[in-house]
Amino acid sequence: MIGLAGHLLILVSFVACLVAGFSFFRAAQRPDAGSWDRIGRTMWMVMTGALVVAGSVLLYLLVTHQFQYAYVYQYSSRGLPLSYLMATFWAGQEGSFFLWMLFTAYVGIALMRLAPRDYQMPVMAVVAACQVFLISMIVGLKLGPVGIGSSPFDTLAARFPEAPMLQVPGFVPEDGNGLNDLLQNPWMTIHPPTLFVGFAFMIVPFAFAVAALWKKRYTEWVKPALPWTLFSVAILGVGITMGGYWAYVTLSFGGYWAWDPVENSSLVPWIVGVAALHAMLVQKKTARGHRAALLLSILAFILVVYSTFLTRSGILGDISVHSFVDLGLSGQLVVWMGAMALVGFGLLALRWRSLPRPDQEPPYLSREFLIFSGAMLLCALSAVILLGTSSPILGRLFRDNPAAVPVTFYNKWSLPIAVGITFLIAIGQLFWWHKMSVAQLNRAVVRPLGLAVASTIAVLVLTPFVERTVVPAAEQAQTAATQAGLLGGLEPFWTQYGTGLLMLLLVLMGFFALYGNAFVLWRIGRGNLRMAGGAISHIGFAILILGVLSSSGFSAPVGQGGVMMPTTTGQSRDNFVLTRGETRPVSNRYTVTYAGREKTESGHDRYLLTFTRPDGSTFSLKPVVYQSNKGQWIQHPDVQTFVEKDIYAAVTPSAMFGPPDEDTRGKLELARGETTEIGGGVYRVRFVGYDTNRPEGVDLPDSAVVVAAVLEMTHVATGTTHTLKPLYAVLPGGQQQFFQTRVPDWNVGVTFLQMNVDDGRVTLGFDGVDVAPEDWIVVQAYEKPFISLVWIGFLILTAGFVVALVRRVQDVRRARTALA
Repeated sequence: MIGLAGHLLILVSFVACLVAGFSFFRAAQRPDAGSWDRIGRTMWMVMTGALVVAGSVLLYLLVTHQFQYAYVYQYSSRGLPLSYLMATFWAGQEGSFFLWMLFTAYVGIALMRLAPRDYQMPVMAVVAACQVFLISMIVGLKLGPVGIGSSPFDTLAARFPEAPMLQVPGFVPEDGNGLNDLLQNPWMTIHPPTLFVGFAFMIVPFAFAVAALWKKRYTEWVKPALPWTLFSVAILGVGITMGGYWAYVTLSFGGYWAWDPVENSSLVPWIVGVAALHAMLVQKKTARGHRAALLLSILAFILVVYSTFLTRSGILGDISVHSFVDLGLSGQLVVWMGAMALVGFGLLALRWRSLPRPDQEPPYLSREFLIFSGAMLLCALSAVILLGTSSPILGRLFRDNPAAVPVTFYNKWSLPIAVGITFLIAIGQLFWWHKMSVAQLNRAVVRPLGLAVASTIAVLVLTPFVERTVVPAAEQAQTAATQAGLLGGLEPFWTQYGTGLLMLLLVLMGFFALYGNAFVLWRIGRGNLRMAGGAISHIGFAILILGVLSSSGFSAPVGQGGVMMPTTTGQSRDNFVLTRGETRPVSNRYTVTYAGREKTESGHDRYLLTFTRPDGSTFSLKPVVYQSNKGQWIQHPDVQTFVEKDIYAAVTPSAMFGPPDEDTRGKLELARGETTEIGGGVYRVRFVGYDTNRPEGVDLPDSAVVVAAVLEMTHVATGTTHTLKPLYAVLPGGQQQFFQTRVPDWNVGVTFLQMNVDDGRVTLGFDGVDVAPEDWIVVQAYEKPFISLVWIGFLILTAGFVVALVRRVQDVRRARTALA
């Protein structure tokens, strides 16, 4: 019964929003008709109240485990703590739409109180239209064969009428499916709400732009819209960064950004929103760029809707782990996106000729030209990301199951654009508005550019930058050029050498942006710090770029150069294998011990790794791996943070690979000088090397090739050691012959099965002892140099947005006071 009340409340909110939107529209057409104004405001509050009560009903159903409702059954369970139970509110499609429309309702209330009076009605008419589409996603109406939305208050019987267990009257499941284990993380409680706050506020600059085109007020709309735009890009950026950090500390892919299509779908509107913000600044300061400001403000929100379509249409279901299943809402999302595009771009096309045009274009040596150029580069970057993200849709034109583009696509195209953007950020604040001479420019850039060059040289000297990027690429390219001639070698030269050059240039531009904006901040801060928002944001961006370069471009496997143990797991040799209790030097920087396992508070396995440095100091990492109740293996890494780097580790336990195959159960592969334990730690085996001297008493032809593997096998408990030399022979006809060597006291036999000519490794077969350890793990560990700069940079970037937001709010208040 209570679910029915929730469903009726959604219907009430839908009708109230329709009435409110119509009333706002009429009030915008006739500003003197106060009755429509009052009706619109009243209906908006009714809609908000109905949504708040309906949301409380849904939360009550989740917390009290009302599993007869489909949404409650699908996303919650009795074993979830209260914080995660509340987070299940937005775990599914219906709940996340619900959260979005709640925030939009509050945004509307704020607009009715804070927006300029003469803008409130047209802006609210646009916001109400968007809200109607949002509420329609969960209204759950059936109009004949056509369904509108999917209600979170549907019962199991209504959602799954063909399920056999639901044919029993009054059947209620004892428990629900529960929240996906990857979502059972504290970030689940704050990241999605933050992201949806950003989505809700992105409606506002779109609404102001549409209202300006509707009412032919092309110039003054920017001033009241700027604070809302600043807040929207700031909060959406915070949400995106939270998602990146969540992935870094929760998922086992070894980074914070994987160019996942759903990750990109929130990044693209943010980038375009930042471009729109800069275009709006140019329009406000110079009365130029009206078209760009309007176009980008409209486009940013259209991309929000498009990202929603990508996430929720099911089209990325086989490509992204973040994608929702298709609930049949893709058609509604397409209609919403088409309607908003028709209104926004249609009005822009209709008013295009009447938009103000400057008497002359801005000179090249001016801040407005650089800001406009930066906005265009941001749009180019978003276009590249959007193309890659949309590849599954575009690919369906040519094949049934298209794949996502590889990560290299994004890296290849985003790197040169990032160089251009960072360069413009470096000099943009150094330029004056309107015009600047070459001599003045030289005086402005000489000190920050000199410091940037010195810092870049220091990076080349003090870090492995050349070793990692320049020297190996140059050697390979030089070889290609020698073989093919100078011109013929240019293409392979750039293929091998170009990325290193672009990264070096980006390092230079990053330092240039850091120092250039630091000088600007110093100059502005001594006079009026409230004017320093742009410089602070640009400093944060520069630090962010340097952090991305150092942490991603120079992330190094801890196991690189260490002793590797190849297994049937197919793991990279940059990973390494440890058995329980084993201590292994994995590089000249660390010795790693697998100390065993312990249980977390949730009863999951935590693997204890101790890292020892050459100076004897130690630190511990405790990654978690377990199998969920749905049979899915969940791997949570652990991170040790230092000032200059992070040490990141994830493990893959032997249980993930199942029991050993019969063909490999008694086999062991060792490198020269490598030691390992077998028989559950009873014996220790060391491969000393090879002996090519033919032993006496071996009945083989003189032309046969005979090699012995020299082994030292030690009984750990007694310390008794035997030297064993099992033989491997290749006969004249190419046949192989093996000679087992046994230790009678231990009833253990060893056979030399194979030798790898390339790396000298030996494959041995053991009889009488279990070779495969019961408890072993594959360790994936990385050093992430200066990754803290990524998070510090974005915090400073956001702080700059906040400073600029405070200034713009104060400007609006002063203007309102002056008019009063």
